[in-house]
Amino acid sequence: MRQIFIIFLLFSTLSFAGENIDIELSSNNTISLDVYQSNGKVLFLYLPSERGFGNGYVPTAQQLAFSGVDVWAADLHESYMISEGRSSIDKFEINDIVEIISIAKTKGYSRIFLITSGRGAKLALRTAFEFQKKYPKSNFISGHIFHSPHLISGAPLLGEEARYIDSAKLSNLPIYIILPQNSTKFLRSEEISNTLKKGGSSVFTHLLRGVSGGFEMRAETSLTETDLKYKSDLTDIYLNAIQLMSTVVIPKVVKNISLNKIETKSLLYDPKLIPFQGNPAPPELILSSINDKTIDINDYKGRVVLINFWASWCKPCVKEIPSLVRLYERLSNEAFDILTVNIGEDKKSINEFLNKIKFDLPILLDTNGVAVRDWKVYAYPSNFVLDKQGKIRYAYRGALEWDSDNIVKEFEDLL
Repeated sequence: MRQIFIIFLLFSTLSFAGENIDIELSSNNTISLDVYQSNGKVLFLYLPSERGFGNGYVPTAQQLAFSGVDVWAADLHESYMISEGRSSIDKFEINDIVEIISIAKTKGYSRIFLITSGRGAKLALRTAFEFQKKYPKSNFISGHIFHSPHLISGAPLLGEEARYIDSAKLSNLPIYIILPQNSTKFLRSEEISNTLKKGGSSVFTHLLRGVSGGFEMRAETSLTETDLKYKSDLTDIYLNAIQLMSTVVIPKVVKNISLNKIETKSLLYDPKLIPFQGNPAPPELILSSINDKTIDINDYKGRVVLINFWASWCKPCVKEIPSLVRLYERLSNEAFDILTVNIGEDKKSINEFLNKIKFDLPILLDTNGVAVRDWKVYAYPSNFVLDKQGKIRYAYRGALEWDSDNIVKEFEDLL
């Protein structure tokens, strides 16, 4: 094994400002760490999401160090020279991260907590699983803090139940989940929590109303006043989280199985409507509109209907709105309707959005996420096309140019 060195641990001075250190591992890989040292006994290991780090986490890391918690941020994308993206998480070497945690233990830390967001939660859970297999008697990893964790395996077809990764269902460590309202995971909080509890994890869920997804990593100039408030409170939120998790007795779980190296595979769709593979009979959809009218999908029999799930904070959703409006205008003389289902936002937020963009389509309010769960929507925007018999014929996950000729032709064939 090549000699492992971490220069900053030889220094007695505190480094609240952060220091970049390279760790050479037994695999011959070198991992770059951004270190904020307080000489405390508790360590937070930041792992990247699929989008990497940026510098948005730095103020929180500095505050944590000032509060007596050391922070290591592992810049894995740069270290492995891997481009950011959905599949990047699957390309990191889990054994290297396990070794970093082992190194931390030899340096006198008593506990370590893994912090990450998005698909980084997959990386954290798998790392903890492999560490526990290697050191079955160790309680050094004391828990996770996840921002909007993405734990779904692959991309479920619209109308199908999502399958969660195996490591999510095998975790026995306490987990503190932070879910901003303006994120795709907010209305899935109970589902995510129940999945993680299957392996024995105690799960604490912290819901943030009116907060944007990714606020913890974004630059302050891109944040709202509400985002800024919660970001300034993150240090206290984290410290309270570890106090809560420290009250949990971690159950012993036998780690006698192996996980696939890649637990997920993204499905790529061509920009065309996808024939629906599920039960063509649509779930119930009875919601109030923004104009206080009750809309029932059963009242639209004899017409072709496009149902669009969206939110104003969802950039792809907003991007496709003009083409939805143009599609409706092109087919306005036909037996055709578009119903848009807003996910979780209140009337005030929606009306403020409508003052900025032309959106002359019915807006249904799925305030509590009932329709999202019934229609098994896991990503936004998501779209369903019903034929004149009221059966689901097509589905599409993501944004489209809805008035493109090939898409219009598919609607015309139904009409």
